[in-house]
Amino acid sequence: MKRIAGWMMVGLALAAAGVALEGARAQGVRTTGGGMVAPATLRGGAGAVPGAARGTELAARIRRMPKLNRSIQQRTPEFTQTSGRVSRGKPREWALFEVTYETAADWSDEISFTYYVMAERRAVDGKKEYSLYQTTVRYVDVARGEHISCVVLPPTALQRYGDPVALAVEITAPDGTSLATDSVNDGREGKALPVEWWKAKEVLDSKSVVRRDAYLVDRSKTPFAWVNMDDYEVVK
Repeated sequence: MKRIAGWMMVGLALAAAGVALEGARAQGVRTTGGGMVAPATLRGGAGAVPGAARGTELAARIRRMPKLNRSIQQRTPEFTQTSGRVSRGKPREWALFEVTYETAADWSDEISFTYYVMAERRAVDGKKEYSLYQTTVRYVDVARGEHISCVVLPPTALQRYGDPVALAVEITAPDGTSLATDSVNDGREGKALPVEWWKAKEVLDSKSVVRRDAYLVDRSKTPFAWVNMDDYEVVK
């Protein structure tokens, strides 16, 4: 299928996926929003880190995903400057995608986050067009506990290519092993997505979708790098 008219491909695809997920639940695993399954050893309650996962074993889970509404948009931070020049620019808004996650190892030498963001806009001819952004952020020397990961879309991307309608995040180990995956969408009616939409052939091959990877960047490469910097891990 060559178009994503209101995120089609839900019916039989999701029904089949539902059967698989029910089977996974019966085996004692937790399903995430993106249709992936996470090991049952990471199912502890809020703030819990399973004792069996401590030490040198690398394990992680996603605790909270951002809501795709106006709350993710923030104005450019203002800093005191002494150049004597007063900015005449109009304050612009960036889209910040903050994901709260938890690691179980005493120390993780490296842990990677791959973000996928889909944005939607209405073209001149009235048809919907989609922009797919992707980036990977690598954190080093991550201690056991709760942390925040964040990537940012600049104002020009929002203004030109539309607002985000879907977000997916995958955490991986240095050897490429998937540790956790989750996804959210903006909740609009008719916006049901294929399972693992960021990998779905009907999305990636659609003429309505354009890849714009260069826009999505880690917060350390934006003005927000100097805001609450101690809340974030060191980027490799």
